[in-house]
Amino acid sequence: MNTKYVFLDIDGTLVDGNGVIPESAAEAIVKAREHGHKIFICSGRSRCEMHDNIMSVPLDGIVGSAGAYVELDGKMVFHRPMTPEMNKKLFEYFEPKNMAIFIETNYELLVNDIGLSYVNEHIKWCKAHNEPYDKQLFDLAEPLKNIEHPEQLGINKMLFVTNDYTLDQVKADMSGEFTVVDSGIRLPGNSGELSEPGMNKGVGIEYVLNHFGADVTDTIGIGDGENDMEMLKACGVGIAMGNANPVLKEIADYVTTDVDKDGLRKAFEHYGLI
Repeated sequence: MNTKYVFLDIDGTLVDGNGVIPESAAEAIVKAREHGHKIFICSGRSRCEMHDNIMSVPLDGIVGSAGAYVELDGKMVFHRPMTPEMNKKLFEYFEPKNMAIFIETNYELLVNDIGLSYVNEHIKWCKAHNEPYDKQLFDLAEPLKNIEHPEQLGINKMLFVTNDYTLDQVKADMSGEFTVVDSGIRLPGNSGELSEPGMNKGVGIEYVLNHFGADVTDTIGIGDGENDMEMLKACGVGIAMGNANPVLKEIADYVTTDVDKDGLRKAFEHYGLI
């Protein structure tokens, strides 16, 4: 078998709500690499949000921030943040609407006051109901109000959460100027992500393939969310998790089981990676 280049989403694919990789998935990744295949994270998360639990498995590289960041051999080889003008438009749109907003750069996760309150309430609810949550991710949250000129930051992506607006409303308002998709991180309420127009996981995958001189026919993408659609379209084989958004299952070549039901390992087995 030719070397396969496998691109894995994180939330809902590599990890469940607790941010921990299932043992079966970790073992599958190790075995696939032993068989000569290359494994990459391909996530909407920024680099700083890929904490120790996620980086506990051996990898050949990272596509982060929904395509705006690529790391190979531990070195950043591609990074294209939004412009200050784009950032300004986003702040002008979201700030009057009293939404929780999360600003993602390579190095920090900045959250407005509404967002910080939202995070605290979400954590309290999870603890009270014995529900999992990604503690290491939420621990990264820092107050956005401490930044004097946030529009000047190297922002890769902005995430919003609200109960007052729908994702479709935000898409109607902003999709002409930004890429707007459902959030890859499952949070209570209506949530979504905005990034540079035309930026998606397929952009980062193309950079990786060019670097290795690899053919798209040797690529496999595995995901669960709307923001994985361009990844599946960019790969020779597209796999949706059992817990995936129905729109992703519609375009997938294969649907495996849920993330917490050995879905990743079963997908690797189905395509002979292990």
